[in-house]
Amino acid sequence: MPVKLTKVNAILIALIIILGAIAAYFALFPRVVEKVVEVEKPVEVVYIRFAGWSAGETEMKNYEKMIAKFQEKYPNIRVKYEVITQMFHENILASFGAGVAPDIFYVDTSWAPTFIEKGALYPVDELASQEFINQFYDFLLEPFRGKDGRLYGLPKDWSMLALFYNKKLFEQAGLTRPPETWEELEEYAKIIADKTGKPGLAIYLGGFNRYVPVAVSYGAPKPWFEKPGDEAWFDHPAVKETIIWYINLYRKGKLEREAQGKTPYVVQPADVGAGWLGDAFGKQEVAMVISGNWMIPFLADQFPDLKFGEDWDIAPLPRGPKGRVTMAYTVALGINAKTEHPQEAWKFVEFIIGREGQLELVVKMGHTLPSIKGLEESPDMWPQHKKTLSFKYDQVVVFLWGPKSGELEGKISDVMAAAMRGELSLEEVIPTLKETVRAVLES
Repeated sequence: MPVKLTKVNAILIALIIILGAIAAYFALFPRVVEKVVEVEKPVEVVYIRFAGWSAGETEMKNYEKMIAKFQEKYPNIRVKYEVITQMFHENILASFGAGVAPDIFYVDTSWAPTFIEKGALYPVDELASQEFINQFYDFLLEPFRGKDGRLYGLPKDWSMLALFYNKKLFEQAGLTRPPETWEELEEYAKIIADKTGKPGLAIYLGGFNRYVPVAVSYGAPKPWFEKPGDEAWFDHPAVKETIIWYINLYRKGKLEREAQGKTPYVVQPADVGAGWLGDAFGKQEVAMVISGNWMIPFLADQFPDLKFGEDWDIAPLPRGPKGRVTMAYTVALGINAKTEHPQEAWKFVEFIIGREGQLELVVKMGHTLPSIKGLEESPDMWPQHKKTLSFKYDQVVVFLWGPKSGELEGKISDVMAAAMRGELSLEEVIPTLKETVRAVLES
């Protein structure tokens, strides 16, 4: 007897058939389920700002190359590179006040104490392992230690002052070797100007840090200004003698020579239509400059026809009665204490200043001198840099004059520059310098 199919039974049968079909679908096509479940979460991109100054177009291009390499390795971190051309540290401090400070920025040794005291720097020993820190030369670490013993920066590289001289202009002037003493430096500058019609030496107006090797080589102690009374450094006989000589390089070498209708034997870069010492030297407008390793890649990049060893060479700084002295400069990549991305900022710093980063930027690109031990032995080290490392000095003075070095450097240099331009008499120089230093230390 046939079963009578009611409306309700028909609906139930239809549902059973549909559910069976769905079960069979998922049993036969499990990969479809997997594709539905495995949805990747979008990668969050972090943006960080990196600010530095520049020793010319070459340095900027080299950093842009390194940033591109970093972003290939860490595609989720994007770096905005900002170049501040004037009053760098003052502008960075002002950006803190405005709440727009970059995540990473250069910190010169002379300004490190100020940034540390103001709590602007993230303690790098919270981010870096001791093994990583131990790679660096100790004398380059000390300027970045706070009074609390913490380390607030690691040196990205370093440089020392040396004498750069144009061999062709020397030959034209009948000079066969670089000057040995500071007095000979001035004598050579005069001879070159008279014989070639080109100034023998270019210097910066002011430039206290460039003057310090002269004073120390004559027996002055390294300057250190920490408390009122330390301005007495300018009363040291070696300082009194050499600072007037240094100021007179420009007063006699430029102002008096032009008044006599003669070619100046000492100029500043602007006097020969140049932006800085490297530019003046590369254009062969002057025969000698005293500069650091940062000038070497600039010359190679911007003046490729000016050949090292053939057209120009490097010599140690002239010596004084108490020996031969040079200045050492280093800069840390400081991390903003208030950055929202400390880990990402550290990854960038670690990439740039670590062994692989320095091998690429500092050694292979010839940027400056490596701050990590042993990298100077690399076969990729440029011969120009190797030569500077071969020079023997009695003292190497690190650019740091005390807790307010940055501010003092600027103010002392301003007084010296005014005297060089003839706006301040020679008799006023020492008293004005002492008053300037005292005012800063008492503030």
